[in-house]
Amino acid sequence: MGTYSNIQAHLGMNFDPIRNAAYARAIRAAVTQDSVVLDLGAGLGLLGLIAAQAGAKKVYLVEPEPVIEVTRKVVEDSGFENVTCIESTAEGLQLPEKADLIVSVMTGNFLLTEDLLPTLFHTRDRLLAPGGRLIPDCGRMWVVPVNCQAYYDRNIDGWSQTRPEEDSRSDFGVDYGPARPYAANSLFYDTAEKFAAQWLAPPSCLHELDLTTAVKAECDAQIEILTNADGPCHGWLGWFDMRLGETWLSTGPDAEAMHWRQVFLPLERPVEVVTGQVLNFGLKRPEFGEWSWITETNGERQSQSTFLSAPLSPDRLASQAEGFKPVLQEKGRAMQFALSRFDGKHSVGELADALLADSPDCFGSRREALRFLKSLIKRNSNP
Repeated sequence: MGTYSNIQAHLGMNFDPIRNAAYARAIRAAVTQDSVVLDLGAGLGLLGLIAAQAGAKKVYLVEPEPVIEVTRKVVEDSGFENVTCIESTAEGLQLPEKADLIVSVMTGNFLLTEDLLPTLFHTRDRLLAPGGRLIPDCGRMWVVPVNCQAYYDRNIDGWSQTRPEEDSRSDFGVDYGPARPYAANSLFYDTAEKFAAQWLAPPSCLHELDLTTAVKAECDAQIEILTNADGPCHGWLGWFDMRLGETWLSTGPDAEAMHWRQVFLPLERPVEVVTGQVLNFGLKRPEFGEWSWITETNGERQSQSTFLSAPLSPDRLASQAEGFKPVLQEKGRAMQFALSRFDGKHSVGELADALLADSPDCFGSRREALRFLKSLIKRNSNP
């Protein structure tokens, strides 16, 4: 099951007063008595139900995870007769009509995180009626260079420092310096209070994505900014804004807090800056790819990437290349064996016994074989 199969994952979103009020204003302004509304990735269905309350002719709540069963009960108990719940992925979704309005929350932290926007684009192209609308329909990514000494000390430099015994976080004098480069190539999602960042320049709009026309959810952008403060620059703070109807909703550190978080892109080596200094920043992030960022100032260039945020062996690195020619391994052969018997004639228990007999070295117990099969069944299910 995915992240959103757990009911607790929906708590922060369903009861986010700032976000939901902004969505509600946009939905109520867009819905008419003739509107067909699709709530994509509906979760517990709040946005679609707001559309139903606003008088939409028909509302489809579409969610691939089992929480849709809770949504069905909510719809039933609330007496909505114009609302239909559908358990389906966007790719497998079939509707009897096209939607005049698609509402969604496919924007992850810093807009592109989670890679949900490609699903929105796919659905938009298939199921949005001519002249139809999206909420949201545009997103902007913002960055600002920051001084956040305490956060950097804890999350980056802290790896290469031994601590005295009286420190409650003492690591017993062991120096974990080799871990620091991986931390310096990581993204850190947190709240404004945790970052406690001092801005070294005005925020800059790095990238704008028109959700009504975009074909890819990616970023490849460069900006030049002029600092307006002195101090150490430890990296960049990023966030996004999205347009809901006629208004913009910001997830930035100076906006009212919501369930979204800002992101910190650290520098490998902090640099001292003075007022009026030029900083060049570039960010590249392809769909389903790694984040890469470059910072240049005073002739110094630092290049970082989440590709370097975890150790990679040469074999694992080679296996990620497009030219790699994979060979079926033991686990893959077990998968092939099991899938060839997904014919409606064998029970899960029978398949587990057959797997153990066919691949005795692949599974330590019948329980492991059953777990393996259940995972395959889940991935093979229609939604």
